[in-house]
This record gives sequence, C-alpha cells and structure tokens, in this order.
Amino acid sequence: MRTLFIGTTPVLVSSPNPNRQYWRLEFTPSSVVAGNTGHVFVGRGFVPNGVVGDPNQGDVLNPGAFIDEETNYPGDTSVFKGAIWAVADAASQQTTYDEKNLDQGAATA
Repeated sequence: MRTLFIGTTPVLVSSPNPNRQYWRLEFTPSSVVAGNTGHVFVGRGFVPNGVVGDPNQGDVLNPGAFIDEETNYPGDTSVFKGAIWAVADAASQQTTYDEKNLDQGAATA
C-alpha cells in the first residue's frame, strides 16, 4: 500500500495493468489527517474534473470513503484494468492506494 497526495492537478494513480485483480483507493479520514477536508474525484480510464456536477467528475470520494474492485472467481473480468486517475478540489489530500496482480501479489503500481 502506498500513500499518495492528491491535489488540484490530476495524478495518475495506476497505469493500465492487464493483470490487475484488485485495487483500492481510500481517502484518509479527516479524523486522521486534519487537512483532508475536500473531495477526491476518481476517473477510470479518463482524467476526472474536480468540479461537482461536471459530466467528467468521475466517482467522488469524501474523507474516509474508498473505492475498491476485486475479482470474485477465476476469470472474473469485472475489475477495471485501465489507467486510474484522481484529482482533488483542495490541495494535498492524503489517500492510500493498493493493488494486487494475478501473478505477483501486491504491487506498488
């Protein structure tokens, strides 16, 4: 698991990975990191926009929220394997990212 600081400039959280079997992006709660007071916008395969209501905003994380995907059975193709992007509406929002691959176990993506 690695710590990422997401700001108002989009960040590539993870490059495309055809072997991805699990991924999780968690926005650290403000009770742990007092500066985490904004929102993090996550784009699967596109660079998200940090404006609430914009069609390109992607998935929105509030402090303490997370997004994860995991395969449920051998051959499950539901886990997104493309590039994962994030942007925040405030500077330096702390998140953690974890990813596991089919062959290698945990990865630093």
